[in-house]
Amino acid sequence: MKQIIISIAFVLVSAVLAAQQMPLSENYFLDRYSLSPSYAGHFSPGSLVAGYRSDWSGIEGGPRTLRLSYSDMLMANAAYGGKLIYDRAGIYDQLYLMGTYSYNLKVSGDHRVLLALSAGIYNNTINFTDYYNDPKYNLDPVMIRDDVRSKMKFMSDFSAVYIFKDIEAGVMFANINFGDAKYEDVDVTYKPLANYQVHAAFLYRFDERWAVNPLAYIRGGRFIKNQVGISARVIYQNNLWASLSFRDPSILGFGLGGKIAKGLSFSYNFNMATAVELNVFNSHEIAIGIIIGELFRPKASE
Repeated sequence: MKQIIISIAFVLVSAVLAAQQMPLSENYFLDRYSLSPSYAGHFSPGSLVAGYRSDWSGIEGGPRTLRLSYSDMLMANAAYGGKLIYDRAGIYDQLYLMGTYSYNLKVSGDHRVLLALSAGIYNNTINFTDYYNDPKYNLDPVMIRDDVRSKMKFMSDFSAVYIFKDIEAGVMFANINFGDAKYEDVDVTYKPLANYQVHAAFLYRFDERWAVNPLAYIRGGRFIKNQVGISARVIYQNNLWASLSFRDPSILGFGLGGKIAKGLSFSYNFNMATAVELNVFNSHEIAIGIIIGELFRPKASE
């Protein structure tokens, strides 16, 4: 009987899980690896980035996301990276652990293509104990001790970024998987998401001190509505920046970031949904970046 109840409950929420996209990040100006795996190691090699994102700040149980990534050069034209993403939304948990190999393919002159292949594992959990132990709900002795955890699922990403001087354009196919995934204690199968993303960016320098960096992207996937985003940051002396962004539907944001010390960078991004009540669907994201080699490199003697 317990297995039947859990199975029925999971079927009811599986549509919600199927509609979930890989957790968002708008930290791409500090950590390009978060925008596309192709950037891993080729920009700011030796970078360790830790980030935290809080979505729907006015709603209890809104999504919370932790990210940790590292990327570096492996050899000439070859680089690697790794990232861990933990996302919690209400009673749903998601865990991604991915490794990346990226290669800088020189085409001709200033034309080059960054190619990347990522592979790793995915796991999700439905925390029924959190729900049924909440005093706002009636206790159900059948469900009180049972969470539903998926078996580890192999996943892979493929991405490519074309670069010509200060122009970039990329495509990514994320969460590619093979076959159905299963849960440990429930006779239910599901297909993890398959996402795609296309982006383009440009860096224009006004002079030695000021520059502007616009970025546009479209992302979507199976059971996921396409989403368009545009943003632009103004950069001062390659050390400080401020950004404005728009992401449909009706989400506006701004960001601040820059180098705060040798080898240390910081960024903060804020979003608000303008089509609903203010202070309800706000998002906050902070991140710290460490370039390990630069942080511990001794100062040049005068």
